[in-house]
Amino acid sequence: MIQKLHKKQPRFRYTRNLLLATMGTLFLNSTMATNWYVNDNSLTGDVFTSAVGDDLNPGTIAAPFATISFALTTAAAGDTIYVDAGTYPSGDILISKSGIVLRGVKFGVSAGPEANPVGRGTDETIVQAGIYYGQSRDNIVVDGFTVDMGTLTRGIEARGLNSVIINNIVFGTVNPLVQQVGILTRANAPNRTHSYLVSHNNVRNLRYGIYMDGNTENPSEISYNYVTGCLTDGYSFTASDGHHIKANVSVNNGRGMEFSKGNNLIEQNTVTGNAILGIRLAASPALSGNVIVNNFITNNGVGIFLTEDDGGATGNAANYNSITGNFLNISSTHSAEFNADCNWYGSVVAAVIAGQINGNVDFNPFLNDGVDTDPVDGFQPITTCIVQPVVLTSFTASVKNYDVLLNWQTASEVNSSHFSIERSLDGQTFAGIGRVNAQGFSSVKVNYNFTDNKPVNFDKPTYYRINMVDRDGTSKYTKIISIILKANGSFVQSVYPNPVEAGKTLHTSFIADAAQTVSISFVNAVGQVSYNQHFQAAKGINDFKIAIPAGVSTGVNFLLIRSGTDLKKVPVYIH
Repeated sequence: MIQKLHKKQPRFRYTRNLLLATMGTLFLNSTMATNWYVNDNSLTGDVFTSAVGDDLNPGTIAAPFATISFALTTAAAGDTIYVDAGTYPSGDILISKSGIVLRGVKFGVSAGPEANPVGRGTDETIVQAGIYYGQSRDNIVVDGFTVDMGTLTRGIEARGLNSVIINNIVFGTVNPLVQQVGILTRANAPNRTHSYLVSHNNVRNLRYGIYMDGNTENPSEISYNYVTGCLTDGYSFTASDGHHIKANVSVNNGRGMEFSKGNNLIEQNTVTGNAILGIRLAASPALSGNVIVNNFITNNGVGIFLTEDDGGATGNAANYNSITGNFLNISSTHSAEFNADCNWYGSVVAAVIAGQINGNVDFNPFLNDGVDTDPVDGFQPITTCIVQPVVLTSFTASVKNYDVLLNWQTASEVNSSHFSIERSLDGQTFAGIGRVNAQGFSSVKVNYNFTDNKPVNFDKPTYYRINMVDRDGTSKYTKIISIILKANGSFVQSVYPNPVEAGKTLHTSFIADAAQTVSISFVNAVGQVSYNQHFQAAKGINDFKIAIPAGVSTGVNFLLIRSGTDLKKVPVYIH
């Protein structure tokens, strides 16, 4: 049986994330940055200051400001504002400058993923409003606050690069008539790329808990948060993809987590007791490559629900999870088969497991026990269940214009990372020549290709193989294939720079099938020869530098390379 639904997470992981997220602002703080201090009209629970605040003060430890808004007006980019314990009913707080670090009295003290985190709940820095990051303001940190947003629409809202929201408690009163969100990340108009760290927060009793709304985000981390009592979604990821959703808790919400884009890594989360469903994959053309691994998905309406259908909604998979006690463990309306191999379903009887799964879902092989062997990082069973990473159906090579074209096809992929292409001239010693990213997860045929540009190993075999690398670092080689490039004429490989200035040097390289005399000429648009030279070329690649005479006609000319009866003609623009 499952030993536990959730376990306390190690502090060192949080410390690492905080260090990475704030090192830019720490650098500023160590050079020219200023620390500012804010206190209300009470000294109860204070740790930063020993004086009552007043906005006529200079904002120091001995004489702090009274309001956060005034401190933000005074601070410059790179400054840190320390806000002592108390209640600040100052209305919405707008951070309009980049590089601001805003710290409540509980900064550095985790507010999640536990329901009742140690050290939180008393002597807090309480903001009775919302905290908003200004549009396109970067490197802002909000750490250690309690936000009482009431029926407002936003608790903490971020809109910039390297936005950090950590160790905050956000709660309110559910307002089902608006898009009410505890922690929101948003896009700007016009679109601008953002990135976020949203970690160790506690969000309660709203319509949406944590909502990523922007469509141009860089890969971001949403980790170690606790969300409960949200009417619609605990966590919602609707407009961007490629995020890391790790070790969060979503409990007693309408829906636990919702995704409509792809390539998200969803791992080590506890999703339990959500009334409608645990994890929803809402079909869209971009819903592909989502990885659901090592999660607890228990006692929800539907554990994993793949809703609607779209031809692009392929390659999503759930493996090595504990999916038990749900009204239905998995339900899918997608036409593409959903890979749900190697999960614990609370039974070892295939018929019982199948009775809790609806739609086009592959659940074999399945785990035969639910023992959690990892004391920290979510459901990781002791029983071995092997999901074959990549099933390769073909691997071929062909030649076009002295390029070798490699093509291969996979029938299915589970947790695949990339393909490393290797080449050898003797079939024994191989060297890497390129990389192609893999689909990750797929239950349909996927075609891949790679071009080896002009390897030039004439009249004898050139050998190729592919190393198929999994995301956990394991790998497997394909069979070795070979192809012979026949020397059957010359071929221009490159001409640069093009355009070229008269009086400068033009570089050209070409492949010759044998040692021979080659003539190189320039002809202008009306057929006048302005340059002519003979070279002795060797078999293989030949490189030549051509000094363009100052008197050559400007505009379009033609570089003519003749070897025997073979003629190559390349347009060159001279200015």
